[in-house]
Amino acid sequence: NAEYMGVVARFQLAGAHLTMAYPYYCEPFVKFPKYHPPAPGEEMIDPRKKLEPVCMSKCTNWVNEYNACVQRVRARTDGRGNCQGQYEELGMCIDHCVAKDLFKYLK
Repeated sequence: NAEYMGVVARFQLAGAHLTMAYPYYCEPFVKFPKYHPPAPGEEMIDPRKKLEPVCMSKCTNWVNEYNACVQRVRARTDGRGNCQGQYEELGMCIDHCVAKDLFKYLK
């Protein structure tokens, strides 16, 4: 406690004010979904795996862009280049598509 007071005194001498960076606001009316444990013998299935093929068909432009990049990189003989940008754009497109319907699968 004495160490803390020393830090406070140094801050006050420097002209700084001690305030919290982010104020805490209590939200008493926020409702969270209830937890429903899986039934015995029920296997958990990731709904994302069901939605990804549908979304892959909706993101055909990014799939084509990524495949074209892969072909260009494979055709190079110097081993340089990558398709990270196209891969990330494809992933974002799929994530955006999946996010719309993912929470419908929650119990």
